[in-house]
Amino acid sequence: MKNIFTIIVFTLLIILNIRLFTQTITYEVDVTNHKDDLFHVTVYTDGLSSENNIYNLPATVPGTYSNLNFGRFVTSFNAYDKVGSELRTEKISTNQWQIDNVDELAKLDYDVEDTFDSDIIDGKVIPMAGSGINNDFIVLNTFAMLGYFENLQSKPIKLKLDYNSDWTAGTSLTIDEGGYYIAETYDYLADSPIFIGELTTASTTVNDIKVGVYVYSPDTTINADKIMDAADDILQSASEFIGYSPVTHYNFLMCFLDMPTFMQMGFAGAGALEHSYSSLFVFPAMGRFTQEIKDDMAHEFLHILTPLNLHSNIIQPFNFEVPTASQHIWLYEGVTEWASDIMQLRSGLITTDEYLDRMSEKLTINDRFRQDISLTDLSKQVYDEAITMQFLNFYNKGAVTAALLDIRLLELSGGKRGLREVYLELLDKYGKDKPFLEDDFFQIFVDMTYPEIQQFINDYLIGTKPLPYEEYMAKLGFKYIPERPSDDTRPSLGIEMGMNEKQQFTIIGASEISTQAGLQVNDIPLKIIGIEVSMSTAREIFGKLQSMNVGEKVDIVVQRGDKEFEVNVPLQQRKDKHIFEEMENPSEEQLKLREAWSKNL
Repeated sequence: MKNIFTIIVFTLLIILNIRLFTQTITYEVDVTNHKDDLFHVTVYTDGLSSENNIYNLPATVPGTYSNLNFGRFVTSFNAYDKVGSELRTEKISTNQWQIDNVDELAKLDYDVEDTFDSDIIDGKVIPMAGSGINNDFIVLNTFAMLGYFENLQSKPIKLKLDYNSDWTAGTSLTIDEGGYYIAETYDYLADSPIFIGELTTASTTVNDIKVGVYVYSPDTTINADKIMDAADDILQSASEFIGYSPVTHYNFLMCFLDMPTFMQMGFAGAGALEHSYSSLFVFPAMGRFTQEIKDDMAHEFLHILTPLNLHSNIIQPFNFEVPTASQHIWLYEGVTEWASDIMQLRSGLITTDEYLDRMSEKLTINDRFRQDISLTDLSKQVYDEAITMQFLNFYNKGAVTAALLDIRLLELSGGKRGLREVYLELLDKYGKDKPFLEDDFFQIFVDMTYPEIQQFINDYLIGTKPLPYEEYMAKLGFKYIPERPSDDTRPSLGIEMGMNEKQQFTIIGASEISTQAGLQVNDIPLKIIGIEVSMSTAREIFGKLQSMNVGEKVDIVVQRGDKEFEVNVPLQQRKDKHIFEEMENPSEEQLKLREAWSKNL
């Protein structure tokens, strides 16, 4: 009898554990009151144990490579049992709340501030990773207001939104008969933004992938049909490059803001954030669909390959609590950016000259960044505040490095197998639920290609050896010109501007003439020709400068440390750098390699 009783108890425990494991956590978010700029969140659950007594909001999220700390935006937090009695809670860190007697927990109620126009200035969240509540739309990155209980990141989830019933909702989440969005895990939920509002919509099918476009714009100059028309060739180009359908559906969620609103919210930049089945864009409404947005659509769509399918075990499952960097961001961002350019060349969307111009631009921007840190070290240290701004170089040096790796692979294979082909082989070997081992990837790559690639990795990915772009582009029959006077006759201050961690304009590059006049990298320009420097005055300042002549001097007031200096800088003739042109008489070998380079093999 004792043994039978033990078996019965053990069986009941197994059944109970299965029930607890499959118990769904339910979220409800009320966004009907636009005026308070708050997401009102309710979380329903039961059957928790002491191992689940901490509720987490993300410190960081996939694709951002920065510390976001969404717990900062929570304005109230309360826990209740089944009869409505309040349970004691304590905020134990920026993003964590500890709940006493969590086994009695039935409901959490808390409010989260909209990040778009939050009063929290330090560490401002980039718009495509944030949240916004407006009279006409709501941007809802699920990770910006929904958290998870400790040790239950893999639990299934249901989510219901209470919003204006006349609005349209765009998301890649599926909805059940009860009106709840469903997600198999918290990672899946966090990977699925929701865009709601007075949206225009359009759809198409690309290589068996159902593609949707959801657009908010303050006027009719931008709408979903126009964007779909402009993006159709980009999607077809991507389809040709990929060669198969790694997803069944994909949505572009695009929020365009009028320029005064965009600047009022203090956004330092525009752009998009990739997800497995969608991407979220926030841009100023410029009245026309630009090549930049098309390029961004190409880049984000290609992220369905990496890191959303091809990625390291470091980022699956994702550590939302402790920012943990993979050393392979060069792969996730640099290779994706290379692919978004080369696919357009190979499908005829851009000419060879236009592709070479993009290479030149990337190398010119690369000059403004640190050259003493390798791409893998930059990947490992990306969450370090001192490194954060260097991250942008993945889209420049990272992309050029991928382009050179492609040429090297084509050379070693006799024009039969480049980076695209190896890339697709890796995707076939690994995938969304089969990550590669973080520390083994370089050896995996060498084993799949050629022993000589190890030296390339050592020199240009792990090491900081200068990129051999002159040598490698010559293999394709292109000559390299370091610098020459530009055809653009507008005068230049000889400086490059960026944004520092406080969202201030800062000088990130200066010509020899500007340096001799007294400017330094990291100076913060306060006034130019007597006009205070800001996002709202930038167009006015540069408009006046362009009406002046080369040689005229411009007064600039800069902040350097705790002091202010006035510097008198002469306007200069613009110069083009890192120029590539076709050789007059390329060899047969060069032309043969170029032919292989210019198409999908």
